[in-house]
Amino acid sequence: MNVRHWYGIRRLYEASFRDRLLLLLVIVIGAYYLTWSVVQWVTLTPAALQFDFVNYFGGAQAAAHGTDIYADFKRSWGSEAWVVAYIYPPFFALVLAPLTSLGLLAAARIWLLAVHAAFFGSLALILRIHPELSRGGRRLLLLASLGFMPVYLNLKFQQVATIWLLLMTAALWAALQRRAGLAGAFIAAAASLKVSPIFLIPLFARLGRWRIAVLASVTLVGLTVVTMLAAPGSLQFFTVVLPRIGLGTANWDNGSIDGLVSRIAQLAPGLFGGATQTVAKVVIVAAAVIVIGITLWRAHDSGEQVWTLRLSVAALITALLTVSSVTWQHHLVTLLLPVATGIAWITVRRPGARYGWWLFAAYAMCWMDRRAFPLPADLQVHSSTQAALVLAGTSVKLVGLLLLWTLLLQMLRVEQHMASVRRPDQSVAGAAARPAA
Repeated sequence: MNVRHWYGIRRLYEASFRDRLLLLLVIVIGAYYLTWSVVQWVTLTPAALQFDFVNYFGGAQAAAHGTDIYADFKRSWGSEAWVVAYIYPPFFALVLAPLTSLGLLAAARIWLLAVHAAFFGSLALILRIHPELSRGGRRLLLLASLGFMPVYLNLKFQQVATIWLLLMTAALWAALQRRAGLAGAFIAAAASLKVSPIFLIPLFARLGRWRIAVLASVTLVGLTVVTMLAAPGSLQFFTVVLPRIGLGTANWDNGSIDGLVSRIAQLAPGLFGGATQTVAKVVIVAAAVIVIGITLWRAHDSGEQVWTLRLSVAALITALLTVSSVTWQHHLVTLLLPVATGIAWITVRRPGARYGWWLFAAYAMCWMDRRAFPLPADLQVHSSTQAALVLAGTSVKLVGLLLLWTLLLQMLRVEQHMASVRRPDQSVAGAAARPAA
């Protein structure tokens, strides 16, 4: 019996019905997002700000008064400083400084509105960058975005991931528009909020967009010098913060390769005898070099330049999350740009159903949280069976990242293959067009 002929199933093969269904789902999830956000904003209390925003605010207050921007952070976290929380760079403290006169709660509410604005601004730019998306494709992207768990975690903890997403999306938009100065400024701003976007500079150089790479480098250096002069104690960001956060953390919520290797080293400290920690550090560094290196190597300019640029940026964003020292689930908000690029590419190239399922599997695994698995409630491992379960349950996001990264690299490979096929055809056509001597 062919279930495709069943009434309910048959309707799903009708484009108009699918579009109406997607629109209905977008309206429902949009209403949920609006309700959830309004409730959070109205009921926001100082107790709900016990996470990173308190540290952001403390650093901003210090920047406004010309004192050590990391003093409050170190008092709050003690021995866990530089390892657990988001260590804000000097630029971020200066950006928030004007809000400090309003008080903690008012500043948090304004910041929360800025986070929402960055999210919707990112979605608008993403849709603009991908004009190939059909009406159904745009609705699917909105549904995936408004229903993405990391988006709600980012809002719950008043995080900065939507700001990173907006800046990186804006940099890609400016590059596509051939506005090198704007692209460089957006890259510099993104790298000043979180270091990893700095790898966009070698990526654009690899793609032959040297003007963007140079302008981004110069702007970043200038912005760094200005913020260091304006924020006392900011030199610590380079002498203490960066060396320490590079060590990563074995925290169960760290979804990067660094997190997985750190957890293995913690659960099996004698795996390589006294050299276990050294081996773990070597593996972490090697993974970062290999993943980022492969991404940059595969990103050389070939095929249609628009697709090469979009796919390369998408692959790099995914690669950076994969090998970052710390990748919390709310950081995965930035995956909305790679996911949109994947949907648009599949819409245009129509490579087969497996690409769509591949993308869906990556999205689903990045959506999922470790709390969906029966892991020890006390966060302590008491047996080898529990150790294996913990390693599996805390690595689901990493598997999703690796799936998405390899998918985007495969799309790049297809583009490059198509370009290599077209070139001989063009050469033959050119030769045929030339008159005989």
